[in-house]
Amino acid sequence: MAKKVTGADGKQYKVKKPFYKRIWFWVLAIIIVAAIGGAMGGGKDDKKNDDSTAKSSQASKSSSSSKKDDGKITRSQFDAIKLGDLMQGAEGGATLDQLKQEFGEPSSSSSDTTNGVKTDLLTWDNVQGGFGANIIVSFTNGKAFGKNLTGFKLSRKQKIDLATFNSWQNGMKYADFTAKYGQPDYYDESLIGGSKTVTAGYTSGVKGDFGANFNVTFTNDALSGKTQSSMK
Repeated sequence: MAKKVTGADGKQYKVKKPFYKRIWFWVLAIIIVAAIGGAMGGGKDDKKNDDSTAKSSQASKSSSSSKKDDGKITRSQFDAIKLGDLMQGAEGGATLDQLKQEFGEPSSSSSDTTNGVKTDLLTWDNVQGGFGANIIVSFTNGKAFGKNLTGFKLSRKQKIDLATFNSWQNGMKYADFTAKYGQPDYYDESLIGGSKTVTAGYTSGVKGDFGANFNVTFTNDALSGKTQSSMK
């Protein structure tokens, strides 16, 4: 409402309140201040989130780089080496150039020719595992047909005894065997004439005298032979 005041001439005049004293002005001011504060707060949160994301990404890259740059060949990398059939020129097997690119230059190499078939054996010793761990890959025509892992020590909870060894029957599947007794310390695989042969050696978690060990052979993933030494 307008306020009435008496002028110098004795007349009464209506005087309106200043706009800054009106209720609508303060309601509008409160809304504007709240909006500005929310925008500033959101900007800070966005900046914090951006900084946090950047730091997390940087840490992830650093960790990934560290694992990649340690120069050690892992068990999973060894398992992933594809083999081709020697009698088919090892077609489809991992190439020598591919493995050199992934593992680096081999520590040693040798060649042999049997029945007119030339084979090359390359050894890498930059392998994760026990002392002296290494992998050997057999090539023909620059393609892999065989692979061998030696010295990869594993920590096995159970002790595999002679009675257990004697209970194994031919035909047992390799996947079932390793699921129950774990991965072998020594592994050799080749593909020749359509036949996949795996020899798995166990030196850790074996019950017996010092140096007790056993080997199991699988043909096309089925147990076909076994040998043991000093087990009890």
